[in-house]
Amino acid sequence: MKKILFLLVILGAVIGTAVFYQNQQNASLNTAASRGIKQRELLLPSLDITAVRKFNLKDEKSSVTIAISDDLKSATVAERGGYPASIDKLSSALADLREQKISTKQQVGKGAWVKNKLKAPGDGAEGIGTQVELLGPADKPLATLVLGQNIDIAGGKSSTPMMGGNQRFVRIPEDGETIWVVSNTFFDLEAKPDSWLDKGFIDVQKIKEITVTAPKADDSWKVSRADENAPDFTLADAKGETLDAAKLPASSILSSPTFNDVNGKDKAAELLKDASKVKITTFDGFSYDVQVAKQSKDGSDKYFVSLSVSADIPKVRAPVKDEKEDDKKKKDEEFAVAKKGKEEKLAKEQKLSGWVYEVSEYTINNLLKKRSEIVKLNVPAATAPPAPGAASAPTPAPSFAKPEIKTTSPISVTTPPVSVPALPKAEVKPAPAADANPAVPEKK
Repeated sequence: MKKILFLLVILGAVIGTAVFYQNQQNASLNTAASRGIKQRELLLPSLDITAVRKFNLKDEKSSVTIAISDDLKSATVAERGGYPASIDKLSSALADLREQKISTKQQVGKGAWVKNKLKAPGDGAEGIGTQVELLGPADKPLATLVLGQNIDIAGGKSSTPMMGGNQRFVRIPEDGETIWVVSNTFFDLEAKPDSWLDKGFIDVQKIKEITVTAPKADDSWKVSRADENAPDFTLADAKGETLDAAKLPASSILSSPTFNDVNGKDKAAELLKDASKVKITTFDGFSYDVQVAKQSKDGSDKYFVSLSVSADIPKVRAPVKDEKEDDKKKKDEEFAVAKKGKEEKLAKEQKLSGWVYEVSEYTINNLLKKRSEIVKLNVPAATAPPAPGAASAPTPAPSFAKPEIKTTSPISVTTPPVSVPALPKAEVKPAPAADANPAVPEKK
């Protein structure tokens, strides 16, 4: 009996200990509603995105501040010298925050913030999440939140937004220790300045001529073509050589390029040291003055581009003799549309002037090629030697024929007739008769 009582006491102690630890755990992570924060539908129900003038993102490694114009039509990245931000990406991010619904909520004590990455930058060295701050005119605070650990539906953690996670913890400081769970990883809300840049770039089409002036004169080259539909370019100043089209696809150079990052104009002298100078003209009247450079540092190569753009755009269409009125109207309308397109393209690309862009090697490698790397020599085809053991063709005997003498006009020689005297007739004597010959005595 005592033994049974002893076992019951031990069992009660175990149960009591389990209940104690369970209560401790529920104090730090409890899915029940508590502490006066009611469950709501939207994460930021009072957010007016039209009032946002600054959009700040910060994590443990970097930060970015995006300033929005009063007309909401443009934005700039402060950490990149005021370079234009992607207004499309910014608008999408703000719309997501305004419309984001809450899946559930949890009570998470501060002791659990570290493992769930719910601490704001500057609040200790561990458990740092991504802080999002929205400011209105005169830097008036509109909303602040911390994006924490990514999780999957089963509650497991995911270290990266793109691998396994389909939900995320979000902490709003004014909501105390209540932690919201949303079905959105906000993977594009990164505190990286380069990820918010407007990546629209130049687009060089219908190339007419390319001139590359390299740091060394012998490495410079120039190619051109007479017609925009001609697939082949011609090498200028060719000396027993031609352009190797396989090594230089000239027609597609700087066609729909992109860039990785941008540097301020004050970095041009440093990043464009020993740059090649390139001039590209097109059949559309556009002219691009480009500098391209390769810089090697700490065992890695980086490639930089700077440019300026101009264009000669006709104001009116050239008249056509005896053109019918209907044809004239149609052609004038087409000309007006094309003219407007060119003017918009020019205005857009001129805004890119002066900045120093970091690009991939693929984007400008053809413009960094030396002349010797894009040409091929015009070498006559060599005569193949006879196969071993094959009979050699006989060598023709030398000809000693009298050379033909050519004259510019035929030679005519006329001589007077010559009289030839008749030859005297020879006297013919008759043969002697047979009996006139003396008898020859018969030998005995």
